[in-house]
Amino acid sequence: MTPEYLKNFLRSHGLKPNFTYGQNFLIDEIVLEDIVDAAQVKAGDKVLEIGPGIGNLTRRLLERGAQVLAIEKDPKFLPLLHALKKDFKKTLRFEIADALEYNFQEYFKSLPGEESYKVVANIPYYITGKILQMLLGVEYKPASITVLTQKEVARNITAEPGGLSLLAISVQLFGKPVLVRTVPARAFYPAPKVDSAVLKIDLFKNPQFKLQNEKRFFGVLRACFAGKRKQLHNTLANNLQLSKEQVAGLLESTGISPAARPQELSIEEWVSLSEKIYKLRKK
Repeated sequence: MTPEYLKNFLRSHGLKPNFTYGQNFLIDEIVLEDIVDAAQVKAGDKVLEIGPGIGNLTRRLLERGAQVLAIEKDPKFLPLLHALKKDFKKTLRFEIADALEYNFQEYFKSLPGEESYKVVANIPYYITGKILQMLLGVEYKPASITVLTQKEVARNITAEPGGLSLLAISVQLFGKPVLVRTVPARAFYPAPKVDSAVLKIDLFKNPQFKLQNEKRFFGVLRACFAGKRKQLHNTLANNLQLSKEQVAGLLESTGISPAARPQELSIEEWVSLSEKIYKLRKK
């Protein structure tokens, strides 16, 4: 599919990309196949697609025999989804809704067969973090998440200790992220200003480390990453209202250098530090 073909196709349906919704349509046929291959979609799989748009990825998922729930926020694409439904009456369900608010868990629970489902999507880049955090935070988590995102975001999420961000820790606590391939801007219409990447996250059955309190753990992380360029002893004292003596004791007991910065700690060190902070505050 060429940009000119898609432009004419959209025009014939009275459509055009909505920049408010971050719509950049993937037109590279090879990349579309690579996404479905990376997700290892097979007949009978339950798949959640967020932002189907013109439905070209949706069709490939359905052609593999998947049972697809497609959630599209922009009602202008309803006629295209209805047309696709005619070809896949039994295996496609679509909803015009906000995926961040729609209860897709109940739908997948109601389907026969295996309980697990996969997420495969070209998500709007401006809400990548919110969508990933939502998917990782639901009670009924997917088995895997395969999405197109900005290349730098994918690199951020797959980073190792020394370059960990809050988002990277949030993802790596629950699953193993892999940057499958990069995707040039010319693979889209309209072409975004940045290159993209196919990111796959295989979720663990249980978090990588046991947390006594998930909310408390992320509260400590958010407070510390608010000053990610500052040394940790200053961040802990200023953002968590701890005394210098308390901070020194915490860091010594966990073997963390006072001069370390938040991105340099491993997830295991964050778990240990957050639990010690909680115990200290209970005294």
